Amino acid sequence: MRSFRIGDRVVGGDAPTYFIAELSANHGHSLDKALQTIEAAAKAGADAIKLQTYTPDTLTLRSGAPPFVVRTKNEWAGRTLHDLYAEAMTPWEWHRPLLDAASALGMACFSTPFDETAAAFLDELGVPAFKIASFELVDLPLVERVARLHKPIIMSTGMASLGEIEGAVSVCRQAGNHELAVLRCVSAYPADPASMALRSLEVLRGLDVVLGLSDHTTDPTAAITAVALGARVVEKHFIVDRAWGGPDAFFSLTPDEFAEMVRRVRTAEAAMGAPRFGPSAEERSSVAFRRSLFVAADVAEGELLTSDNVRSVRPSHGLSPRHLPDVLGRRAARALTAAEPLAWDMVGPRPAPRVTLRAATPADADRLLTWRNDPHTRAMSRSQDEVTREAHAAWLEGAPPTRRSFVAERDGVAVGQVRLDDEGDGAHELSFTVAPEARGSGLAVELLRAAELAALELGVTTLLAEIRAENDRSLRAFRAAGWYGFVTRTRETHAFVRAERRIAGFGS
Repeated sequence: MRSFRIGDRVVGGDAPTYFIAELSANHGHSLDKALQTIEAAAKAGADAIKLQTYTPDTLTLRSGAPPFVVRTKNEWAGRTLHDLYAEAMTPWEWHRPLLDAASALGMACFSTPFDETAAAFLDELGVPAFKIASFELVDLPLVERVARLHKPIIMSTGMASLGEIEGAVSVCRQAGNHELAVLRCVSAYPADPASMALRSLEVLRGLDVVLGLSDHTTDPTAAITAVALGARVVEKHFIVDRAWGGPDAFFSLTPDEFAEMVRRVRTAEAAMGAPRFGPSAEERSSVAFRRSLFVAADVAEGELLTSDNVRSVRPSHGLSPRHLPDVLGRRAARALTAAEPLAWDMVGPRPAPRVTLRAATPADADRLLTWRNDPHTRAMSRSQDEVTREAHAAWLEGAPPTRRSFVAERDGVAVGQVRLDDEGDGAHELSFTVAPEARGSGLAVELLRAAELAALELGVTTLLAEIRAENDRSLRAFRAAGWYGFVTRTRETHAFVRAERRIAGFGS
């Protein structure tokens, strides 16, 4: 079995089972209780404490419409998703003290990011690993963004078919991330030990990853059985005292129960079952709350679909999140209303670019230099210094084979430039310039669409870009062209927005 490290611990291989105590919502909005939980988890034998990083608005929409009301047969029934997540969230300002407290006790502390802003926040905090939740496993754009941070990923598989699990693992590996653990999970709260189908671990072994169990049962049997079948990671929700209450208290283990897991092996055989994938009978009510594509703001007929008005959120009534790159940049086939689940008959064709790209040649050198030194272009570039003719010539002649430069033409007239730089793992960084005399005619969107066609011919799967935060015109163009994953970061005192667009499909 594969292995990797989280901090100073080896996870997988022949190493001892790695126990994760899930804090989740078991803090009652008290930082002191959260700190008590970390101390209790360390004493109970946990190797790591896991958080969840989100806001209600990154998980779902604020709506009381029927799709957004919980209809499970547990204590969550009747509540809206937004209300439930508002109660359960861990304040972001707590993350640093919680990480420090775990470290002081010799434990790792990491989290589940539920969108790109959470992933960026956690990466800046220096967490040693990431978790992908069962419900987010089908959000392949999110999985890909987390994988590109190149830290170990532990992913739960509740409700997932074998094909969906293989797809998420494949996306991570295509992004260059091979430090993966896949956890068998049943997304029912609490879960019945007899429903665990732990022999599914024997099938998952073929993925060549570290195996584990994310366990929502209230009995240690399933966890111990999973370890006997090869699991090297066990995750359990953890609470100091169930009397504290909270959304997850009713299926979380207390310190004594958590510690008892290692001693309960005799009942392991009762939890064995035949391999099974996909939703079980008790998971059927949970399937509705996987992520899917929803209309996030009212859209007029013919208006472009962008990351501002189409989002991947819970629940699952719309198109699969895997279609997000296919949908963005197209026009609405009819007027759309916020909170509508997105369907294909609501999506019109993607406008074809009105420009074409050709490879730049030495004859284009003077034109490219003029465009590079245009005051507006320099103001919106990483480096704002004027480029000398000598430096420009050296830049052209010394271009590495991983860089491709193109000139955009419309009706035989050069109107801009596009550059692609190979970032590895199928990703290329894109930059572009619109000729000063051609600005204001919507050409930026056309250049971006034409760049996709050129990149596809090169075998590129994902395009990346970095835009100055104050460059509103370019940001609007990227959104109109169907880009997503906009995250602002500060580098060398300047704010830049990172964006991306998957141009190769995620597959069937």
